Amino acid sequence: MRPFLPVRKTFLLAALIFLLDSVLGTVIALVLNLSDPAIGSARESWFTTGTALSAPGVFMIIYMLFLLLATRQRWIGTIGSTGVTLMTTISGMASIADMDLTRHFFGQHPAWLTVLPLVVLFVMMPIIILLGIVVLIQQVRTRTRPALS
Repeated sequence: MRPFLPVRKTFLLAALIFLLDSVLGTVIALVLNLSDPAIGSARESWFTTGTALSAPGVFMIIYMLFLLLATRQRWIGTIGSTGVTLMTTISGMASIADMDLTRHFFGQHPAWLTVLPLVVLFVMMPIIILLGIVVLIQQVRTRTRPALS
């Protein structure tokens, strides 16, 4: 088996940071019992609809499964990389849709503990998406390169 290229290692590390930050955001929201006017209490809705600081628990489980697949070689790694990239893109689009809620949340809870998970998520999303595209292009190129005889 060939070792992973640095771009793929960086992609996997960035996706892991994204996942761990989502988990941290969920824990902070549950400990502080942050409520979202549109969703309700974090303790009631964290698994299905998420919290003001993180994605839903269901999303994080599926993301983790794709991340585990992305650590593999061959086609299963390609499926994992594609899944991580698409799910990060979906998360980014959902964040844009919730921008008013995010601004409202920043106004009510200016403490660094509540702001940090959101800042990390907003920074990591474009990085993961760009690295994911590069990784997928590299994986396609390695499969289509003719063998030297």
